[in-house]
Amino acid sequence: MNKRLTNKLKKNIRVIPNFPKKGILFQDITSITDDKKLFNEVINEISKYASEQKFTKVAGVEARGFIFGVAVAFNLGLPFVPIRKKGKLPGKVLRQKYSLEYGNDEIQIHSNSITSRDRVLIIDDLIATGGTAIASAKLISKCKVKRIEFYFIIDLKNVGGSQKLRKKFRLSSILEAEG
Repeated sequence: MNKRLTNKLKKNIRVIPNFPKKGILFQDITSITDDKKLFNEVINEISKYASEQKFTKVAGVEARGFIFGVAVAFNLGLPFVPIRKKGKLPGKVLRQKYSLEYGNDEIQIHSNSITSRDRVLIIDDLIATGGTAIASAKLISKCKVKRIEFYFIIDLKNVGGSQKLRKKFRLSSILEAEG
């Protein structure tokens, strides 16, 4: 882990209490994207890891995972696979339903975007409860890929999602914070 970058993120990420609802400590990642040098450092950190681990595809979870995932994929010359909400992709898709706090949702990828030969790094801005991350892993697992890993900018450790995800998947993050 890059302690210098971790400390820089701790100092620069805006934390907004009680947003979007009371009791939440919202981690505002636009404080990363607003600073071109910091954004570049984050992208280079994830790209270094992805390159060392020889991933063949980068996937990003809608919507903030797109910000970091596309930049990493572009940096490494790898294909980017968007993990979208229901009804956003044309053509044949693979689907994964999952439960939310107050209902259900569904994510999708194009059915031909990932093959069994791929090693996929799924990127998102943060992990909280882990529901979307676990659904993303189940969705991409339908392609019978060689490997799935996760990379998050922020791990909200106290919310418990990373502990659930680690039972089956390797994950990395730059910063641990309270949510």
